[in-house]
Amino acid sequence: MKKSKKNLLSILFILFSFISNAQKSDTSGEVNFISEIDGTVTVRAIGYGSNMEKAKSEAELKAIEIILFRGLPESSQKTGLLEKGIFESNFKNTEYFENFYDKKGYKNFIMSSIPTTKLIKNKGGKKSLGVDIKINSSALRTDLEQNKIIRKFGF
Repeated sequence: MKKSKKNLLSILFILFSFISNAQKSDTSGEVNFISEIDGTVTVRAIGYGSNMEKAKSEAELKAIEIILFRGLPESSQKTGLLEKGIFESNFKNTEYFENFYDKKGYKNFIMSSIPTTKLIKNKGGKKSLGVDIKINSSALRTDLEQNKIIRKFGF
């Protein structure tokens, strides 16, 4: 029973990753590089949600995912931290990514998250919020290396 529960959880996680990756192409324009100093990156991201907290959390997650999967062209982190074959990595490291996403472990790498706009109601009833997010990208890289998600000095 335990094994089937783990397998189901792994399959759900992989499906979430596929869905999440499909959404990334829509969100890359909603995360913009602002500055970079001593291993920290500051970006401005747009998040959507029914209230300020949900929109702010979505903006934070978008910013982290851009650093993980895409990179920021104007920064020293021009490519994503995770290799393109991330689905295989996710399958091998399910527990790490469960903690990272489901238990909001990614928030450990967010140094500050400051809304720059009020919650704005857009066409179609969607509410959006602009947020300046400062991310400790060197700590994120170190954490991925220590957990054997990526190798030192790149993929």
